Amino acid sequence: MYKSIATLFSVLFCMLAFNHASAQNTAKTEEEQWSKKDTKTYNIISIDGKNQKVTIIPDYGNHVLKITSLKETISISDYWGVPPETRLLNKNFIEIKYAVRGGSDLGLGNILIICVNNTHLYEAMHVLGYVNSETMGENAHYKVTLTSNAKNTSNKVNAHIHDDINSKRYPETNYVYDNNTVLAFDTAQNVFYSVKENLYDHFIKVKNKAKQKVAGMFPMLLLGKETYYFINDKWYTGDLDKEMFEFK
Repeated sequence: MYKSIATLFSVLFCMLAFNHASAQNTAKTEEEQWSKKDTKTYNIISIDGKNQKVTIIPDYGNHVLKITSLKETISISDYWGVPPETRLLNKNFIEIKYAVRGGSDLGLGNILIICVNNTHLYEAMHVLGYVNSETMGENAHYKVTLTSNAKNTSNKVNAHIHDDINSKRYPETNYVYDNNTVLAFDTAQNVFYSVKENLYDHFIKVKNKAKQKVAGMFPMLLLGKETYYFINDKWYTGDLDKEMFEFK
């Protein structure tokens, strides 16, 4: 009798394990199908005037957003499984808006601008795109909107920044900020910038390494209260104690 019960439990366990594995395989297959469905390829003109193809692949199963060209791939690991919004900003640039994990009552998304020069992929801009927060009777919103004339030959981009806070508990903190700014393009480093700033006592944090001091003139993006620097081929954002970490 005990042997029969043990056999029955063994059979039930195997059935449950099989059903679980089958459900996992089905979910994985569906994620792969949706990834293929939402993959997009764009034809752009590289900065050096050549035809290039760039493919944007949302890997939902691994929560990775991949941007590939003929020879290179950029992988964005801080990506939430929502289809990215993509479009041609103009003939040279692709705008990618993608969601990242926020938290309770917090929505976050980034903006990534891609271009190609000499067959290399470049992150011409990588910034916070929006914040939507609702906590303790306070609503806060931040949003960056980019526009560019399709016939723009100077590759300048217009950025509109909106920022507001509406608090019932602390109305003295309320504000609404709107600003329009023009971003130029650095053809040597293949990035957009507001100004170029001389840094001499700032530090960058590199994963698994000690802080590194940086000094020199670097492209800077000033988008309302958010500031970014392009240092050593990567975008960094800073805080008040002059320590910066990579934006990704």
